[in-house]
Amino acid sequence: MEAYKEYFPTKSYRIAEMRLSSLLRNERDRLDRIAADLGRDFAIASDNLREQLPQILAFTKSYHAAYDQYLKAVLVQQPHPIQCRPACGNCCHHYPMSVEPFELISMYSELRKRDDLLSLMEACQMRSDKFESFFEARKAVGLSEDEAEDGALHDYFSWWHSCPFSNAVGDCTIYPLRTVSCRMYFSETDPKFCTPEMLQTEMNDSYIVYMPDVVEDAVYGISEHYSALDLPESFFGGLLALNGYEGVLGE
Repeated sequence: MEAYKEYFPTKSYRIAEMRLSSLLRNERDRLDRIAADLGRDFAIASDNLREQLPQILAFTKSYHAAYDQYLKAVLVQQPHPIQCRPACGNCCHHYPMSVEPFELISMYSELRKRDDLLSLMEACQMRSDKFESFFEARKAVGLSEDEAEDGALHDYFSWWHSCPFSNAVGDCTIYPLRTVSCRMYFSETDPKFCTPEMLQTEMNDSYIVYMPDVVEDAVYGISEHYSALDLPESFFGGLLALNGYEGVLGE
């Protein structure tokens, strides 16, 4: 899988980058003020999570919209057309990592309204446990933490169990809520090549659309304000951790 990081600074690209930067700067300033008023290094914790939830939801929605505009400016610069299409879902067999805490909170706030929340959490637990078993097995043979994680991610994909939010035909049932980790993954080759046996061959040309470093740094600064919640960066682990805040989130 290749990562294309350099893009032409077209007008649409610059506008999208500026929109992302402005949005993130305003949110960082807002969280800095909250932290200062509370006399601590972080803005969001269990004592004000419910109070801040409306602002978190609004920001996350704007962040996703701004990232989608950035994608539009970037994808037209790719050398070949995107082959991703509805009811594919092959990439939904990966183990999503690097999910931001505000994204997890926004998604969980919607999931907790569903009647099948318990079964969804059980499905997340099963996948989280499976990844951990792959990770520990890789470490047991002497790999470093980073090497073990990379190996476990490959092992998990080869395990070939789809995301619990992917339906029988391969469509995402929470598509508007999906995280940037899910939004950033694309392929220029047919979905039939987005499989474990083909992923690292010349037949597959999939890649991740990263944001500019300055934007990534801004996202990191915002996420640091959620450190007191101690949410894992993994998609399934993060949702499970939020399930422990049910009493805080209220009705």
